Amino acid sequence: MIFISGVHGVGKSYFCDMVKHAIDLNAYSASTLISEKKRSGFSSDKLIPDIDDNQQYLLQAVDELRATEGNFILDGHFCLLNAEGQVQRIVFDTFTTLKPEAILLLTEEPEVIADRRRSRDNREVSTESIKEFQDSEEAYAKEVAEAIGAKLFISKGSSDLVKAIEFIKSC
Repeated sequence: MIFISGVHGVGKSYFCDMVKHAIDLNAYSASTLISEKKRSGFSSDKLIPDIDDNQQYLLQAVDELRATEGNFILDGHFCLLNAEGQVQRIVFDTFTTLKPEAILLLTEEPEVIADRRRSRDNREVSTESIKEFQDSEEAYAKEVAEAIGAKLFISKGSSDLVKAIEFIKSC
């Protein structure tokens, strides 16, 4: 399994669609898998009150996928915004259990992400909060990758998505 991560609005879904067409590799969204298992959706403000509880639903869903599929992509996060809007790391055990072979972190200029969130979610999000979230996501991705021995690629925006796909092909 290859884990694709990044903050809300960075382009994970778009990138996973690119990969699916370029490599014919199925992609699954962690939030969709959690919602299906939990039988409950997420709010559009991206604040998650039960981050730790949700990880159990994700792990169950990924176990089921592993039983039926070979390799696949999981689109998710290393950090989320809790109910108070603060960046919170997803519990480390989630990643030691998921044990992705490779991690690809998508990043983008905070101004670009803010524009996407404005257009897609009809939400104003400050570039400062996006930068803080993205920096936290990157720091934790590096820690997790090193701890579990996963290959790591950090994409620096839409201009290097071809390199990101090459990284996935190499895995």
